[in-house]
Amino acid sequence: MRNALLDLGELGTADFPGLSREKGAELAQAAAVCLESQAHAPGRQLVVRGHFDNAYALAWPPVSGQALRTWSDPEETTEDGAVGIAVLLALRELGWPVILRSWQGTGFDYWLGNVDQSRIAAAERVATNALRDLLRDDNLVVRGVLEVSGIRQGSDREVQRRVNAKLRQIARFSQWDLPGYVIVVEFSRPLAEVRAR
Repeated sequence: MRNALLDLGELGTADFPGLSREKGAELAQAAAVCLESQAHAPGRQLVVRGHFDNAYALAWPPVSGQALRTWSDPEETTEDGAVGIAVLLALRELGWPVILRSWQGTGFDYWLGNVDQSRIAAAERVATNALRDLLRDDNLVVRGVLEVSGIRQGSDREVQRRVNAKLRQIARFSQWDLPGYVIVVEFSRPLAEVRAR
C-alpha cells in the first residue's frame, strides 16, 4: 500500500479525453463539498480497497460559501463528487482515463481507454470501431467501462450492497465483452471500493 497524492484540482487543469476541464472543475468542487461536509481537511487519507489495495492523501480546491450554495442538493453533490474521485482513481489504478461519457441504457457512466495502439484485443477493436463517430479521435482505443456511485455516510454493509447492485447493473451490458469496473465512494471515512466485473 502506498500513500501518494490524489489532487482533485487536477480535474480542472489536466487533459482527459472524455472530460472537459470545466466539467472536471465541477466534479472536483462537488467532491470537496462532500469531503468538507464530513469535517475532512486536505491531507485526509482516502482508502482504496477491493480490486486494488491502496491509499491516497487527498487535496482539493477550497470550498467557498458560493460553492456550498451551488451544491445544495446532497444527492447530486454526492454522485458528482464520487465521479470526480473515481475518474482520478481509474487513471491512477488502471492507467485508463475516461474517454467518453456513456448514455442512459448502457448501465454504466463512462467508457475508459487510452491511445496505446500497439496492443488491441479483438473486443477492444470492435468497440472502438463501433464508437468511432462518438470518439472523434482515431487514436483513442476503448478498453473498458466504469460505473460510479457515491454515499455520503454509509456502513460497510451499505457500501457492499451498492457495489453488488452496480456489478449486476453493468453485467447487463455484455455487447463487446469489455472489462467493467465499479467504484463506490463513501465520503465519511473516506473510502473507495473498487470492483471488477
